[in-house]
Amino acid sequence: MRNYIIYIFLLLSVTACNDKLTLSPAVSLPTEDALTDIAGVNAGISGMYAGMRSVNYYGRNFLVIPEIAADNVYLAAANSNRFGSSFRVTWLTSDGDITSLWNQTYAVILRANNIINSIPTLTDGTDEEKNNALGQALFIRALIHFDLLRTFSQPYAIGGGSALGIPVMTKFAVGSPARNTVDEVYTQIINDLTQAKSLLAKDGSNPYNANAYAASALLARVYLYKGDNENAVTEASAVISSAEYAIVPANDLPDFYNTTGTSEDIFTLMVLSTESLGSDDVGRIYLKPGYGDIRVSPDLVKVFDTADARYKSYILPFDGDSTEYENDKFTGQDGIFGLYSPKILRISEQYLIRAEANAKLGNYTAALDDVNAIRAKRTIPNLVNIPDADVLANVLLERRKELMFEGHRYFDLLRNKQDIVREFCGDPLELNTPACTYPATQPTVIPPIPQREIDVNKNIAQNPGY
Repeated sequence: MRNYIIYIFLLLSVTACNDKLTLSPAVSLPTEDALTDIAGVNAGISGMYAGMRSVNYYGRNFLVIPEIAADNVYLAAANSNRFGSSFRVTWLTSDGDITSLWNQTYAVILRANNIINSIPTLTDGTDEEKNNALGQALFIRALIHFDLLRTFSQPYAIGGGSALGIPVMTKFAVGSPARNTVDEVYTQIINDLTQAKSLLAKDGSNPYNANAYAASALLARVYLYKGDNENAVTEASAVISSAEYAIVPANDLPDFYNTTGTSEDIFTLMVLSTESLGSDDVGRIYLKPGYGDIRVSPDLVKVFDTADARYKSYILPFDGDSTEYENDKFTGQDGIFGLYSPKILRISEQYLIRAEANAKLGNYTAALDDVNAIRAKRTIPNLVNIPDADVLANVLLERRKELMFEGHRYFDLLRNKQDIVREFCGDPLELNTPACTYPATQPTVIPPIPQREIDVNKNIAQNPGY
């Protein structure tokens, strides 16, 4: 029987010959003509990015689930019946959000693979155009495999390289692929990004398409997750030393997430005002008059110095009620309430990656220097006289504050073997949960492989505990 991944590919991307391959809201070409020339490939790139903007991926859910499953936010007791299983960390194998994430990501991987595998057969296009297209597709293929790996597999620090990863897909093939090991998936990701870096231009002027610096920035993140701290430092340093990017000052923070193309942006998934998801725009899940289901946790509020520009800009009383707090990062772009173009890679994270990697390598002064480079732009004093044993904890705390609500917290806890601990647990304002602490080593802290995939692919193993 056909693998469910392949079924999704067929359904969404290579339908019958008289159908059309949807490449972007404004571009649609017959499948037999789509990727035979450079114009078709460029349209395919638009379609690849469009697929990433889905509400099931970076359009909303992949920014929300890693926050709601951790400790930065909570789901209000009165809510619109969204993200309950993620907040409770009790996913069923039929969970809609998890299944949709799996389906959407593999569908976009196919779009990337179609581009990658068509480049050698193009009838036109310059070498520069072909290299750019190939580099962008390799970058996206690597990013999506990485996102799938960190969602559906144990972190490297817990399961090691021999643990079950996810199926690596580099071409269209009908079959029943088994899960690759975590090491095998990392090898594919790193190879793709290394090749992408060699193909793409070193030009940071356009953050809406992948460039060589974006490939280095993602490599830095990948190496950090893998525990390869030396290479994480190397790649992050390459981006920082390029001088193409700069940490935005405190007075730019209030509108930073509503503004595209800032000095911080390395890779941004551009969402035009005409591409708004309406009620599903990410800001609306946090704010009224949207759903307003998700509130900032007291645990996060209390780690801030109230003089911190991030606190003053992004943590405000919820809907004017001082008993709860709201996330004001995504209030709206282009005058559209809740609209957001995800800043998937930005320069502040590169400083934090280098700081964390250096702290783990014992380079404590260098680690604190990078943290203080961020703090200087956030109106809070430098960290000084920090004992070596406390440097890593301070780096991770700074990372929590800088990257809050951006889809990192759950992954950051687990890859550092830190339990999810909710001190706010039991508050009547939040949806009740079966536990207040979720150990990082608990098998079911990792979501299940969707049951529909298991049903049609007997070669794919389910995660433990399901």
